[in-house]
Amino acid sequence: MFGQIRSYMWRRLHASRARKAGRTQLKAAKRGDREQFLALAAGYIYLAYDYFGTTLAEGDVRRASRVEQIFLALWQQLGYAERLSDFEYMLATLLVESTPADATITSQSPIVTKMRLLAPQVRFAFLAYELENWPLRWVALVMRVRTGALHRLLAEARCELCGVSWDSLTTAERACLEAISTALDQQPNHRANKVLQKRTRSYPRIAAIKAQWLELRPELVEVRLRYKPGQQEREKFLKGLFDKTLEMPMQRPAMVDRMVNTVHFSRHNNIKIS
Repeated sequence: MFGQIRSYMWRRLHASRARKAGRTQLKAAKRGDREQFLALAAGYIYLAYDYFGTTLAEGDVRRASRVEQIFLALWQQLGYAERLSDFEYMLATLLVESTPADATITSQSPIVTKMRLLAPQVRFAFLAYELENWPLRWVALVMRVRTGALHRLLAEARCELCGVSWDSLTTAERACLEAISTALDQQPNHRANKVLQKRTRSYPRIAAIKAQWLELRPELVEVRLRYKPGQQEREKFLKGLFDKTLEMPMQRPAMVDRMVNTVHFSRHNNIKIS
């Protein structure tokens, strides 16, 4: 329980600081400040590495190239982003849409293979929340879904990673698993947890999934460390990204596009990542 409370508080405090810094960096980067763009990108590169690492089997050099293409595309499109969530939405869209349809998904790690079998949108939501510690409201905003729907996505991902097909669960079992998933993502409530524990006893399969999920958490840490670039590699990546932004001008959106995006982010160019 203490670990849940600590994780919950860390997410809240970290979110406020990170959000404020991200908004400042985005504002400066939109004016052409490449160093501030690097500072902004640095907060998201691990997520991109995580995503491609848990999406397809390929070498480190090729993975780094994909991540670089993502952030160069974001630099070009930065003028369209009126809010930090717009930048994150473009990042998520580029990652999901650049997922190869014929990717090799096998891995020596069973959990990585299972993650590669998740739908791209589900995988992104899971990685952002579970591995990168995004607060739930950030992920919901980027995914354009309500919090309740996001809880279902996370419950489905956790179920599949435990080797149980979501489709094989009954409606009652799914509802119970969603409630457990929601409870794991909130500040612990002793009374509510007692009620949930009693409810779970009626569904042995769900109790087994919950127990297995808690055992999988250390494996997820190992997954992140597997694809996370080292300090030297990270610095080399950022330097290369900076040098290439010098050769690539930022697109300047029309005034009407900026006005529309102020209300609802929908105006930006589509970019394909090879």
